Amino acid sequence: MAAETERAVYVQRIDPDRKDEYIEAHDDVPAGVTDAMERGGVEEFQLFVRDDIAVCILDVADLDTYNEVMAEDQAVEEWERYVAQFKTDGVDVDADPDDQIPYMEEIWSFEP
Repeated sequence: MAAETERAVYVQRIDPDRKDEYIEAHDDVPAGVTDAMERGGVEEFQLFVRDDIAVCILDVADLDTYNEVMAEDQAVEEWERYVAQFKTDGVDVDADPDDQIPYMEEIWSFEP
């Protein structure tokens, strides 16, 4: 991760009965969503899944700018409403813009 980027991590819970559908949905993320991510300053976005947990790791130029772009973009809202059917908890486009993405608090790190 470049020194001029911010890292943010969040967890979403997948409906265990719809895990395969959640994964398959990510085979074709709409261009409107990735365009918004680019406009929001994303340097890298990774999505990991294990059992009913999806972990998102985001490296971005400025997290506040990213949050603003994502909260205001129609393609992102449509995508999040679509994938919400496969989740039990996670991004909530109906929440206050500052609370839409359930970021985790970093409590420890190590760099040799």
